[in-house]
Amino acid sequence: MRDNRLPSFAWPLFVCLLLTAVFCLTGQSTAKETIPVQPAPVSYQKQIEPLLRENCFGCHQGAKQLGSYLMTDFARMLAGGETENAAIVPGKPDESYLVEQIQINDGHAEMPKAPAKPLSQVEIDLITRWIAEGASDDSPEDTGPRFSAKRPPVYSGPPSLPSIDVSPNQEWIAVAGFHEVVLLSADSGEIHSRLVGMSPRINTVRFSPDGKQLAAVGGTPSVSGEVQIWNTDSAELTLSVPVTYDTLSGASWSPDGAMIAFGAADNTLRAVDAKTGEEVLYQGAHDDWVRDTAFTPDSKHVISVARDMTTKLTCGGTSNARRNCCWRCRWRRKTLPCLPPDRTQNWRRCQSDPIHAADAWPHCQC
Repeated sequence: MRDNRLPSFAWPLFVCLLLTAVFCLTGQSTAKETIPVQPAPVSYQKQIEPLLRENCFGCHQGAKQLGSYLMTDFARMLAGGETENAAIVPGKPDESYLVEQIQINDGHAEMPKAPAKPLSQVEIDLITRWIAEGASDDSPEDTGPRFSAKRPPVYSGPPSLPSIDVSPNQEWIAVAGFHEVVLLSADSGEIHSRLVGMSPRINTVRFSPDGKQLAAVGGTPSVSGEVQIWNTDSAELTLSVPVTYDTLSGASWSPDGAMIAFGAADNTLRAVDAKTGEEVLYQGAHDDWVRDTAFTPDSKHVISVARDMTTKLTCGGTSNARRNCCWRCRWRRKTLPCLPPDRTQNWRRCQSDPIHAADAWPHCQC
């Protein structure tokens, strides 16, 4: 039988070779670990544009250019606005007026304007680094058509109409379209104006109680939601509020015209001040998309319905009432009683508030 064992004189040589190989591999691993890793360049498409869309585009878009500053067009975003200062100087953040405007001083910043919150320091540093790296636009060349009042959408066939509304004086009909709301004469059917905005999808249009303003809510699916308020006489966009990261629906005006409520795909009911866009009501008690809203005649409560098959009544009108005051019915095979969240203070409120009386809500008992 053949002996395959190493001879005794070969063992020292074998051990030396083995140790040499181990030390070489260890040295290579250590060398690799000491090489500094360079951070990837900041992407305008993936990091900067979503940040600007959420915080800046609402006031600096084609339909509304505060300070004559347009940010939805890349070249004009670099150029700046009425101050004639270059907003973005590629490679030179210290000379870029935009960086100066977004800096936080004593808790406030020039951009975004109050009541919007300033950008976080992490977001400011990201924009600054992007400018220092050259402020390049890595967006795909074909980003789709862009529309404006001078270049409105062109329809190749009959479009779907997600929402329509009639003005209180029955003079105008508002029709939701693609990237726009079309105002028609109720008498002749002729187009009065085309209100072209930033959002491609408009889910709900609603005239204000006095008919002088029009609310349009929608957004860009899976990107952002938007509340638009238009002046019906001048066809000008007076307010644009970006909200959440998906389209909105179910807009309603409070009877006093002070607030606009709407539902969101993040399962929330929200309301904003009709003049400033500041959030005045927030309710997150639904378990699915909130599809429609309505104010009570006294403007103190908001009713919401959602895909979770529930109807809820939420206290509104003050900053103190960002919660349910009474949970409402769940419409399944049978009607269940409405249960307040804490069964204590809100329970007593349900008992004392006439809006919750059994005759007003025959299917619920508080």
